[in-house]
Amino acid sequence: MLQCLWLVRRLSVLLMLTVPAGVAAETALPASVTVAKVLELLRESPRYVVLRTQIDQARAEVTGAGVLPNPRISYGRYDLISRTNTMYDGRAQENYTLEVPVQIAGQRGARVETAQRGVARSEAGVQAEFQGMAREVWSLFVKLLVAQEQVRVLQESADDLARLHQIVQGRQQGGSASSYDVLRIGVETGNLQNRLAGARADVDGASGALAVALGFKEWHPRAEGRLAPLGVGIESERAQVAAQQGNPELEVARRGEGVADAALEQARRERWPTPSLLLGSAFTDRPYGNTTYAGVSVELPIFDRNQGGMARAEAAKRIALLERESVSARTQAEVEVAVDQVRQRRSVLESFQREVLQPLPELKDMAENAYRLGKGSLLELLDAARSRTEIRINHLNLLQAEIEAELDLLKAIGELGRAAGIARP
Repeated sequence: MLQCLWLVRRLSVLLMLTVPAGVAAETALPASVTVAKVLELLRESPRYVVLRTQIDQARAEVTGAGVLPNPRISYGRYDLISRTNTMYDGRAQENYTLEVPVQIAGQRGARVETAQRGVARSEAGVQAEFQGMAREVWSLFVKLLVAQEQVRVLQESADDLARLHQIVQGRQQGGSASSYDVLRIGVETGNLQNRLAGARADVDGASGALAVALGFKEWHPRAEGRLAPLGVGIESERAQVAAQQGNPELEVARRGEGVADAALEQARRERWPTPSLLLGSAFTDRPYGNTTYAGVSVELPIFDRNQGGMARAEAAKRIALLERESVSARTQAEVEVAVDQVRQRRSVLESFQREVLQPLPELKDMAENAYRLGKGSLLELLDAARSRTEIRINHLNLLQAEIEAELDLLKAIGELGRAAGIARP
């Protein structure tokens, strides 16, 4: 019996040690996340791991560009076919030749420079892709936060409606309300409960969408944080300057132009042929004779002077220049639109909070007091309750719209990570 227990324990330990790392990582995922934690998890997600392999691929090009050309060894044999030997008694002569290419025009350095600039462009491309993914998951986080707030608002409205239901029942017992009033508020309560159930389903859907975007399965996180605008500055000139310095897509275009410059210089250097040093030996066996050989072999660039490579490099340079100018113009337009959207959304939200949301508590008290004193009907009371709920839901939608506009502006100027309080990847 003791041996069986010992064997079971050993097997359980072995199973724990052989659990894949991904499974262990998923079980360690937090139940609730802030936006900073979401972006940190994005760096650990399978999507970002795959994205980072682009940099490894570019670095492999640097390794390939720095490799020297292989030397070449050749062997030859001369066999006499005449009946008499004219130069030596043996009937064969053997030759060995070693050919070593020597790149004297700097082709290797130019190739390495081009590959290194390609690595820099890949790094900028990964940063740009990360900004796009960060914008996506941040938006999903805000959607989840809004869905949770909607559940809270609907739950509070359901509690208020349940309290009003008790008031109506009390008035019915006192003869001040009819059975229709009780039935009517009961229907309204059931409708709100169904709406609350749908809102809870929306929370589950938003949570699942966030987990899918991060690439983690069987995970349903809750969003932690206050649903409020990010407070992004809306000075147009400052935003334009920040975008020119930090927009990741514009940085990709700049580094792409650098790659084109390096490729053009590489094509210029590859116009020159690569000479080869020749070292060899020839010997006979009867009588034995041995001689050494040294020479130089070089291609004559009469017809092919890398005209095609030069033309392709110059065309790539023009394309890279036009691409940078296009991205710069598009970035400026995106920043202008984003700044205008933030300004408008912020103005609408502030006006709504001041003129619509602020009087809600007073509206609630007035409606209930009027009904208690018999100066208002049940329909007016229910209409006031529905209005309060819709106004609070609308407030959440306005908050989400402004945050989305701010995220677009942060993405345009390349400051999503800094706004979340994390460093760049």
